[in-house]
This record gives sequence, structure tokens and C-alpha cells, in this order.
Amino acid sequence: MRRRIHVTDGINEYAGYTAGPEEGTMEENLSQEATGTNAPSADDLDGLNGGNDSAGSTSADTDADADADAQQAEIDSLHAKLEQLTRERDEEKNQHLRTLADFQNFRRRKEEERSADRQFANRELVLAMLPALDNFERALTASQKTQSYDALIDGVKLTLRQLNDFLTKNGVKLIESVGAEFNPNLHEAVMRVEDSDQPENTVVEELQKGYTMHDRVLRPSMVKVARSE
Repeated sequence: MRRRIHVTDGINEYAGYTAGPEEGTMEENLSQEATGTNAPSADDLDGLNGGNDSAGSTSADTDADADADAQQAEIDSLHAKLEQLTRERDEEKNQHLRTLADFQNFRRRKEEERSADRQFANRELVLAMLPALDNFERALTASQKTQSYDALIDGVKLTLRQLNDFLTKNGVKLIESVGAEFNPNLHEAVMRVEDSDQPENTVVEELQKGYTMHDRVLRPSMVKVARSE
């Protein structure tokens, strides 16, 4: 009589296969596959997750290093720019100080030149008057040697002529006064006299000559002015 193999015995028993102590029956294996008993364990999953976390951590560290390098490069660039600006500022400051010193030296030289010009402004005038002074001295010497009054007079006349020539060359003219109508711009009346022979406000006498230089009054004439009765 053929023995019936019970389903619970499993297909392995029918095939003459006996599961080892560490192996379950086919039914158990199927049950485990159905229930997920043979699925990866938590430790295995942790191992896999750990690997993924390690890869992610490595990538994050790489990105952080790159950011740090970029920030350090930017800081170095800013330091270099700051040093360059500092050098440029110092150069401009030094240039400003040099320019200021040059300007002060220039102003001092100009002041010295103006002072010298004021001191020697009349140099040409003095040089032109020296010949007249020489003539005065010659006239006095000649009159003393000859005891001649005429020699002295001739020397004085020569000197006067030289002075008048010098004044004329420099634009100096004599103000005409006697017989002219009184002009307050040219004359300075120091006295009024009664004179029936002259019209009112006529200059009758000149006490001191007046002069103009290039049509500008240097000194007005001091005069007496007629006053009718």
C-alpha cells in the first residue's frame, strides 16, 4: 500500500529530502518569504544607511572646504586691495606735502623778489639823477677855484636843464598857472588877493610849481587867486 504524503510534511519529504537543523522546511521558507523574515535585517539596513551617510558626509565636507577656500581667497583679495589703497593714500599724502612745500617756497621767493623790487624800484631814477648831482658838485668846485659867481650860476643852470630833460622824458610836465583860471584839480589856492586888473578867480601868482605825470597830477600848484572888489 502506497504511503500518502501529507502536505504538512512538505514537498521535501516527498522528494526524500530532509531539512538540516539550520534550514526550515519549504513551508517555513515560504512562510518566511511571505512574512519578510528573510528581508534585510535592521543591522544590514543600518550598514547601508551608514554607507549612504558616509558618502553624503564626504560630499558635504568637500562643499564646506570649497566654501572656506573661496571665503579665504576673497579675504586675501580684500587685504591686497586694502594694502594697495593704503599705499596709494600714502603716496598722495606725500605728493600733497611736497606740493605744499614747493608752493610755500615759491611764495617765499616771490615775497623776497617783491621786497627787492621795492628796494630798487627807484634805481633807474637815481641813476638818471646822478649826472645832475655831478654837475652841482662841478659848479661848486669851479666857483670855489675861480671865486666866480658866474661859474656857479652856469653850473646851476646846466643842472636844472638836465633835471627838466629827465622829467620830460618820464612824462612829467609843468602845470601852467599864472594867468589861467583857477582849477581846483590843478591848483591849490593859499591866498586870495584883490586885483581889479584881473578877472575873478584868475591865478595871479605861483608860489610853488605843480607837475603832472602822464596826465595825472603829481603835485598841484600853490597859487594866489584874484578877487575883484
